This record gives sequence, structure tokens and C-alpha cells, in this order.
Amino acid sequence: MAYNSLTSAPNPIPDFEEAFRVIKIDDTHYKGAHPLRLPVRAGRGVYGGHMISQSLLVAIESTRDPSTNKVFIPDSYHCFFIGAGNDKYPVSYTVTKIYDDEFISRRYVLAHQNHKNKLNCLVTLRKPGTRVLHDIDISVPVSKIQKKYPDPDKLHQIQHTDFVRNAYSKEFIDYRECPEENNQYAADRWLTVFSGLKNHPEPGADHVFIVEHLPNSNNEIDAVEKSILRPHDTQSFRDPMFNYVGLANLSDSAFITTMPRILHLPWDPTIERTGTYDSSRDALLLMRASLNVLHIFHYNAMSLDHHIYFHNDDYEPDDESTFDVCKEWLTFTYQMKRLSNSRLLCRGYFFNKHEKCVATVIQEGLALVYPGVGDTVDHSKL
Repeated sequence: MAYNSLTSAPNPIPDFEEAFRVIKIDDTHYKGAHPLRLPVRAGRGVYGGHMISQSLLVAIESTRDPSTNKVFIPDSYHCFFIGAGNDKYPVSYTVTKIYDDEFISRRYVLAHQNHKNKLNCLVTLRKPGTRVLHDIDISVPVSKIQKKYPDPDKLHQIQHTDFVRNAYSKEFIDYRECPEENNQYAADRWLTVFSGLKNHPEPGADHVFIVEHLPNSNNEIDAVEKSILRPHDTQSFRDPMFNYVGLANLSDSAFITTMPRILHLPWDPTIERTGTYDSSRDALLLMRASLNVLHIFHYNAMSLDHHIYFHNDDYEPDDESTFDVCKEWLTFTYQMKRLSNSRLLCRGYFFNKHEKCVATVIQEGLALVYPGVGDTVDHSKL
């Protein structure tokens, strides 16, 4: 499978806020202004992060006060994926207002298309400036990768699923760069990737061409030139509330698809089975297109549920606990805590440029490992 066959067509709506804009039908019904898009050309359904983002936006919009035009900020988000979204027409949403008072709102949101349910979620929101409602331990040390690479612009980068940009170091793709992991259970190992959004460019900004040294189909190294949009050349959101929506989009972009790295499996599973290299089975070649397809030679991955806990109290631009997903890199450091009965449980933390933990993400996914993959690994350690 050639990696370029996976790439998506150019996004016709490069403005994130416009792409995810919702239309209010009445107090309990909303509809996306535009269809949501596939993660890659061959995707079976809409990118899960897009559905997470828009359903969260619907919950936020449902708290808008018509007299002040203000909304509540999300405190926690919990969703279940029911079916693959269709990219041919917009998603519709039905909102159930579970609870409202001066400080707290709770919403149940159901996403559906053509009378078929695609996702449901429960969202708790709070008044800006109030303390978080959840009790999640965020006493997690800042990733050593964030400290080692203070300027992710200098790392390998990939832009995929329309808006997502990721930067990653050699430690992300090669476990041999982290010898300390040899003495760790797989569930104790950490992966770190830098994430942000490429919103529409600033006036006069140009895409930058960079050269990446990546493996080719002959298991050699190619110098590959590609176009990227640097954070300082992309526009911040007009409505800062969209930073929550943007973070939700990022939270599904590199997670359960990277289990081979955690288990120290070859990116080409043919090596484990036969001891030979097969370029057509090398997942690293697919990294040129998206981090969301790194698993396809090892196992079938499917997100089942997704949880986000937001930790900042308010959204003030000069507050160290806030973040700009367009203008800065967020550090996403995560672990895969359990693999049992083909269910994979992952937990991760987003840190902003001030090294403040701004969100916790927990996801459970289906991971149907293909025969012969991981036979040399003690899965009891995960």
C-alpha cells in the first residue's frame, strides 16, 4: 500500500471555525454547517476527532446566554462511538439539557445522520472562573521529551486529518533511543508527541518547505521535501472557546494506533514473523501520510469511548493555564495501561508551553491483533 494513496484531498475549508460551525435549529437541535471529513482517503468513516470536536461545540453552544452572549466552558467530556460517520453530508445533533444552575450545566448530545446514531456524549460545563468539578490526579511530571526538545519546529513534522499537525522526535519511532524502557513494563512506558492545529494562514504567510530524511520502499533513506505551515504562520481562533474544540480534535489524532512502539514491535511485522523486511508492510512509510494509520499492519484499531477532562479555570490569554492550539505546540504524553480481551485502554496528558497540564484524555479502543503479530511479546505486561 503506497502512503500517497492514503492522503486526503485538499481541505476545501481551511478555516477550522467555519469547518466545524453549527447551525442552531431550536433549543435542542443543531446541525453542522458542513460535512465532516475522513481522516485519510481510504477511511471507512469520518475522523473520530472531528465528531468529538463538533459534539463538544454543540454542548458549549447550548449554554449560550442570549442576553450576554456568553457560554460555559467544558469541564469534562465523555463519549461513545456508535457508528462510522458519513462524509457526504452534515451531522445533526439532538441536545438533552440534564441540569442547569448559575455555575454548572450538563448536556447529553446525540449525533446522528439519516436517522442512524453515530455518537453520544455527556458533557459537564461550568461558569468561567470557577474551579474544576472533576477529581482527576494531574500530578504528572512534565515529559522529558518536552524538556529535551523545547522547539518542536525543529523536529519531524506531519500534517494530517485536515487540521492536525504533529511533531515527533526519534524517541517516538525508535524504542532503542530509550534504553530505560528495557527494564519497564509496557504499561509504564511513555510516548510523547507534540500537537497543534493548522488553522488558515496569516495574511502573507507561505507554506514552508522542509526536508525530511525518511525510509523509502527499498529500506533506504530518502530526502523528502514537503510543505508545512509553521505555528507562527497560522491564525489564532477568533473565538478563544474554540481552543477547547481544537484540543478535542487533537486528542484522537495519535493514541491507540501507536501500540507497536509501546510493545517494542518492529514497524514491519514481517520481520518478526519471517526475519525479512517487506517494504509493503512497513508502517513507518505510512507515517508520511498520517499517524492514524500506523497500526494497520499489526492490528485493527477502533475507538470505542473517549473521555477528556479540562483543567484550566478560565480562558484569559495571559493565564499560564490557557493554551492556543493554533499558535503553540501542546505536548501530549501518554501511556497504554491495559490490553485485555482485545480492549486497549490508554491515558494521556496535554501540557501547554508553560508546562501546565491543561487536559487529561482517556480512551478505550478495540485492538484486534493479527495472527503472528506480537508473538514474541509478553502481553501480560500491558
